[in-house]
Amino acid sequence: MYKLLLATDQKDIRDAFESYPWREMGFHLPLIASTSEEAIDLLNSRAIDAVGYHFEKKNGVALSHFLHYDRPSMAIFAVTHDKNKQLVVLRELAEMMRRLHSDYADEPYDDEAMRTFMRDELTHSLLAGHIEDFAMAERQFKLLRSHISFTRPCMVYELDMPQGEVYMTMHHNGLERLERALRNNFFGRYIDRIYFAVAVLTPRHIRVAAIPKGGESQDMEDFISRANLHMVDSIERIKEYLDLDINVDKCGMIQSLKAFSPNYPE
Repeated sequence: MYKLLLATDQKDIRDAFESYPWREMGFHLPLIASTSEEAIDLLNSRAIDAVGYHFEKKNGVALSHFLHYDRPSMAIFAVTHDKNKQLVVLRELAEMMRRLHSDYADEPYDDEAMRTFMRDELTHSLLAGHIEDFAMAERQFKLLRSHISFTRPCMVYELDMPQGEVYMTMHHNGLERLERALRNNFFGRYIDRIYFAVAVLTPRHIRVAAIPKGGESQDMEDFISRANLHMVDSIERIKEYLDLDINVDKCGMIQSLKAFSPNYPE
């Protein structure tokens, strides 16, 4: 049973939280705070698995700052006045918490490693165009504390690997193995305040997205320059260490991550 904290100055939200089927979803009755300061005190004194907050105007600034800097891995769930939407959010949260704490006998993951694994899975699905419900994906990214911007322009690189078919025949689970290697050893994740998302889509086709961090202002020309330099450096190191030639087939800017959704208007 997971422990939640709701922080809000909205009475109707607090009242609604007393009526949800918590035990059925796998949660204890949530702790409730009416101010940021009260919520921070509870986070410092109690074992809490996830927190949601909704305040008028600037009443939640202190809590937002605390979560960003002092609890960067804690799951944050959306809070809404709509009871039906709130139930959807809570059931998604329950499923994510079950995955985070599953007992994988052959996978010695701690919570943070499991969050990283789940973020990588979600990122691959996004880049591969497999996500139709972008609002749900955005909520999941937030729950997993993926600090990326969902609204700002991103750079996308479509890469061609001519030796891809040969590489795949030489390695068991070649697509997944190559994607992990590219992500962990070459492109990385957060590099110089840019998140590099990687998906190996076919033996020859690799897609990389350079995504700005959320909550930070960046000069776009500088952002593009730093992303391009990292791509060039990464491709050179892949050639040096894996002896694989990778060519940039095309690259360009998209308006936001929503462009990867199949439902995004052309």
